[in-house]
Amino acid sequence: MCDDCTSEADVVDAGRERIYEFLAAILTNPDAGTWGRVTDPEEQRRDVATVDALRAAAASRDVGLENGDATSSDLDLRALVVELCQPLGHLKADCDRFFVRARRNSHSPLEMDHKTAWLKRRPERAVEELNREYEDAACPEHENLPTRPDHASRELEFMAWLIAQARFQRRMACLGAASPEAVRSCDLAQRHFFGHHLAGWLPELAAQLREFAGGGCLEQLGRFLAAWIATERRCLDVEPRFAEADESMQTTETAPESTRSRQVVCA
Repeated sequence: MCDDCTSEADVVDAGRERIYEFLAAILTNPDAGTWGRVTDPEEQRRDVATVDALRAAAASRDVGLENGDATSSDLDLRALVVELCQPLGHLKADCDRFFVRARRNSHSPLEMDHKTAWLKRRPERAVEELNREYEDAACPEHENLPTRPDHASRELEFMAWLIAQARFQRRMACLGAASPEAVRSCDLAQRHFFGHHLAGWLPELAAQLREFAGGGCLEQLGRFLAAWIATERRCLDVEPRFAEADESMQTTETAPESTRSRQVVCA
């Protein structure tokens, strides 16, 4: 195995992939059957250690949190893991209160519900294009994840898939079976998807979680999610394209397919 496959960058990517999978699991409904991933004690120990290592790696590269973002102390899973020790029925009740009963207050896990009023009225095209992006990247469907492509857990799982593909292409390039361009394409696909989706709306969802009146697991999830997105934004060196994407959706709705911007696909 070459140096690229055992480099700090690949170790960091392995950790990032793991934490995106953790977040994808915890943002599904507890009844979906994915919460075993976040409540298993051994998995929790590995998750905590992974975040500690990623925080140390970010500090060594001077990639801290910006002023106004969550504090560096929030990039720690310990407080959330403690709250996950509550009975599953209690955790489920809090999730129902936040995501179901408070839906009228936009406490929604759907990206389109956090966008402009224009897109809230007409989300179909954006959701369809997001679904095509998953298909173009050959991302496998997970039966326990929500069916809506713009659900937080689907988007987080897709980000984990893009990272996994980048690591795979890096190993294939090591064996001479993939080109450096394939690796670069996967890295660009991560930056594109994060900047056009996760960076734009998850901070708002994180803020709502932090303000949950019941506190507990959801408040700690909000704190960690905010710190995670802020750190990823610095590591990937991207800014959210939320406003830009909304304007593009309005100006290109009737434009020919050939004139629309192409998605970056990791193949």
